[in-house]
Amino acid sequence: MKNNRLQFILKLLTISVFFELPACNKDDEKIPPAISFKEGTEFTQDSAVVKVGNKLIFGIQARGSGANITNFTIKKLLVDGSCITVMDTGLNSESLDVEKDYYQNMEEEAEWTFTVMDKNRLSSQVSRTVYKDPDSQFGGIYYYPSIIMGYQSNTQFGHFLDPFTGKVYFEDSAALFHTDLHILVYFFEDNNLASPTFSSAGEMDNYSTEAMTFYPSISDWQTRPFTLWDISVEDDPIPAEVFDQAFNDSLLIVSFDEVWGKKKFKWATNSRVIPFKTANGKLGLVKVINAESSDSGTIEFAVKIQQ
Repeated sequence: MKNNRLQFILKLLTISVFFELPACNKDDEKIPPAISFKEGTEFTQDSAVVKVGNKLIFGIQARGSGANITNFTIKKLLVDGSCITVMDTGLNSESLDVEKDYYQNMEEEAEWTFTVMDKNRLSSQVSRTVYKDPDSQFGGIYYYPSIIMGYQSNTQFGHFLDPFTGKVYFEDSAALFHTDLHILVYFFEDNNLASPTFSSAGEMDNYSTEAMTFYPSISDWQTRPFTLWDISVEDDPIPAEVFDQAFNDSLLIVSFDEVWGKKKFKWATNSRVIPFKTANGKLGLVKVINAESSDSGTIEFAVKIQQ
């Protein structure tokens, strides 16, 4: 009887110890990805004071801790509590190494936040606060009230534009000036809809084939400037009056939405005002005057761009 009681007590003690052991939770073993800013004087530092329109450069490095990084976001947190998503991109990589260029906008203060998330949905972030220089002055612009360009099958008007000089080039001469040619045009039909299109030679380097198909010679260019076009104005148009009232670059700066900057702008129809940003970071506006609807036709537009 005594032995049976002893065995019973020992069994209870064993059970008690088992339940007091901490549970082994796999999530407790998971470590979020590591993220940090690159060091160097070329990068924008925390608490930097920057004039409107000047470049911001952020260098980011990140590495997964046992799980690949699947998402990278850049957000601006403003003092009024609003949040602007500048970039939100998916990936599937063990590491991330990027340098991103942006430009100081009109906000007095912005906290730039960079976040990575891994496939376990664990995330890490770093941030830097940037202030607008109170001595900021708006810059000058170039203005060309009427530029006519031809679509790909047009033989009377050129297809490539240097927006800083207003000069238009045909395909056979464009290669000589390719580093300055930030805009090209073409026409195609998308879902049976006429699509007068603004693009750039850099489109072919960003998973799109139309520019290369219509102008094969750009594949031989050593560099292909890549212009971004703000497609948000398809649903939220900019009034023509905004273009007309742009006497310095202030309206150009506030018109371009970095989030919606894409590789081309389709449906560039009459009276449409389209913000864009060139490969060298200059912001501009196009106002379409007349867009014809055939691949042998032309498109007439006005341009205003930062000097």
